[in-house]
Amino acid sequence: MSVTKPVSAKDPDLGALLQAYNDVTERLKESHDVLTREVYRLRRQLKEKDRELQRRQRLAALGQMAAGVAHEIRNPLGGIGLFASVLERDLVDRPKQREIAKKIGAGVDTVESIVRDILAFAGGAEPKLAQVSFRDLGERVRTIVEAKAQHFGVAILIDDPVDDVPLRCDPRLIDRALSNLVFNAIDAAGKGGHVWVRYKPVGSVDEFAEIVVEDDGCGVDPLHAQSIFNPFYTTKENGTGLGLAIVHGIVEAHGGHVRMESRAGGGSAFFMALPTAPVSETLPLSATRVA
Repeated sequence: MSVTKPVSAKDPDLGALLQAYNDVTERLKESHDVLTREVYRLRRQLKEKDRELQRRQRLAALGQMAAGVAHEIRNPLGGIGLFASVLERDLVDRPKQREIAKKIGAGVDTVESIVRDILAFAGGAEPKLAQVSFRDLGERVRTIVEAKAQHFGVAILIDDPVDDVPLRCDPRLIDRALSNLVFNAIDAAGKGGHVWVRYKPVGSVDEFAEIVVEDDGCGVDPLHAQSIFNPFYTTKENGTGLGLAIVHGIVEAHGGHVRMESRAGGGSAFFMALPTAPVSETLPLSATRVA
């Protein structure tokens, strides 16, 4: 009867072979686990990219339809506005009727504002890139929002970064996107509230920087958080639901992205990531200045 001897110091070759086998098996198991996690991550990323692609295709189709409707509305709207102004002028001796003509004109202005927002959402214009200083951008936006902030008693606090890396963007489009975010933040903060506009480098200076708009208002309901960038989605009584959709479109046209987070201590924070302008890159300096 044969007896299997245990591996010991007397069998160095076999012991080394078994040890090497165990080491390889363990490394293979670790590699398998790493690959499994990576495959799961890539599948999840692919699903997210696929959802985003489908969303962009839907938005493109919606934008084309909305632009067509807006143009059809704008033509007769111009005529209505013109006739309302003529009536207002001719009814100077009949104040009651003149007041009605004024209200018609005001209604036309409101509809015209909505049409402009629809066309801005559907525009898809290519950004005219320039080097834009965050400080200049902050000064211009402060000028745009100052009157509304004072009216609502909201303090606007704009960061002054030590390292003001120039952004690579279209200044007029980014002025609009940033002012939209600040206007929303003013509404959310309410009387006596605060709005902060901060500059936050992300990664190396040759990649992206974030402009962060924060408020100390009541925050965004989690039920609405996933839909706030969708066009025509609004929780405001008189809102069109296009402000954040326009912001989203402008930032994406620059190759950036925008996101929202709940702010620690209350309120919301919107992060607008834009490409920076590397020192080695030659772009025209922004000619836009505060009036």
